[in-house]
Amino acid sequence: MREISFDIIDEGLQGTIGPRELGFMPSAVWNPSPTVHHNTDPWPLPKEMVIGPEITLETGSRFSPPPCAFIVENGQQQALVAVSAEPGWHRWSEMTIRVEPDKVAVKIDLEGKTLPNQVMGHIRLHIFDGKPQESRHALLARGLEALYPQAFKPVVPPPEWWRKPIYCGWGDQVTISMFLEGVGPEPRAVNYCTQGLYERWIRRLDEAGVPFGTILIDHGWSPAGDWRPLLTRWPDLKGFVRRQHDRGRRVLLWLATWLWDGLEDELCMFVGDRKLATDPTNPKYMERIAQWVRELVGPDGYDADGFKIDQLNFVPSYRHPTGGAGFGTHFRYDQPYGPIRQHGDGWGLELQYRLQKQIYDAAKSVKQDSLITSSTVHPYFHDTFDMIRLHDMALFTPDIFAAMKARADLARAALPGKLIDADNWIHSDYDMWVRYTCGSREIGVPCIFFAERFMMDWKNEPATKLVEMADLRRIARAWS
Repeated sequence: MREISFDIIDEGLQGTIGPRELGFMPSAVWNPSPTVHHNTDPWPLPKEMVIGPEITLETGSRFSPPPCAFIVENGQQQALVAVSAEPGWHRWSEMTIRVEPDKVAVKIDLEGKTLPNQVMGHIRLHIFDGKPQESRHALLARGLEALYPQAFKPVVPPPEWWRKPIYCGWGDQVTISMFLEGVGPEPRAVNYCTQGLYERWIRRLDEAGVPFGTILIDHGWSPAGDWRPLLTRWPDLKGFVRRQHDRGRRVLLWLATWLWDGLEDELCMFVGDRKLATDPTNPKYMERIAQWVRELVGPDGYDADGFKIDQLNFVPSYRHPTGGAGFGTHFRYDQPYGPIRQHGDGWGLELQYRLQKQIYDAAKSVKQDSLITSSTVHPYFHDTFDMIRLHDMALFTPDIFAAMKARADLARAALPGKLIDADNWIHSDYDMWVRYTCGSREIGVPCIFFAERFMMDWKNEPATKLVEMADLRRIARAWS
């Protein structure tokens, strides 16, 4: 491993690496995160790309964030280039890389939130030489382990229930909204997160004998920014959880990180006079999170068993600020806009770390075996969640197993001790969905999104298709 010094440039830092430092002239660059189109091949040079929580063409697997690392190569020669920081100093959201045959430039944008000379002593740029016949993921894992050794220490075997198949109701929420209301925007599904509908969908899975062990109540059980159950939708959440426990099942609840619906202004960040996101630099907000989580998980509260942390890619950014109250309400702020106002210090990935850590610690304080899932594959976050969710498939691909395996390979390289939620948000191709759901155990913990209707077409009727009981029984046999 070799370290390269950063230089101060604009409102950030830039490290420049030449062929002498690399030991060869690169001809291609490999981004560990698959593209939006699920491609995992190296890019020819010259190439510029952004690596961070924001979904881009080149960084399209929806991980928030992926590792701040990439590999440059020329034939059999390769080197990992990675950025690391001390705890408390991951104060950037994304890094921009520019790779040319005679130069590699890595730029860290602090967005004016931290003075570059304050960060200089806490952030480093590293080069790891590849070994003969070493795979890209093996080189990535070796470098990340050197930089974040705590994330690679042996872990205690997880509770057995964490490995049981998951039923997530989001798919059924979407399809029932399309079936009843016709083709339209996906966010309508939030209104169909109701206790009665979940009990209906669970009965259908039970009738087919699907052996799921965890139920994930998705977006809509509470306002996105105020994590207290909506009694009009979930009049007896505690009773629902108790009945699932009596059947040997566990219940997770969906949580948003940056959405602010239902949250008072003083606990939020602002861009000018417009609300942007929740504010983890505010101690009052962080204590509110801890109170909500303890009540939701605690046996004297709702006695739920953990959380799915979502909407992570909307980490606040001054360069391209995006905010919103709930799912589907996000909007970009157009120039000119004023400075982002927040209560205290901190920025970038560090704020996401604080949020996840607060949720994680509060849940574990009242229920040690509670399960926290997140679509995070950066080793710095190793102590903020338990299971990596591979996230939505997004664009259609002929080989979903290859696409999701590429995400799983990255997850295992960056955080080898974590279980993987294979996810199931697949639409438009019913046969592909059935095949993937039956075989998803080869990727990770199996998951199912559709108990009643499948999402076929976002623009034309019929938008949905009934899930055949024969196919649910086929899934049940595969999982058994």
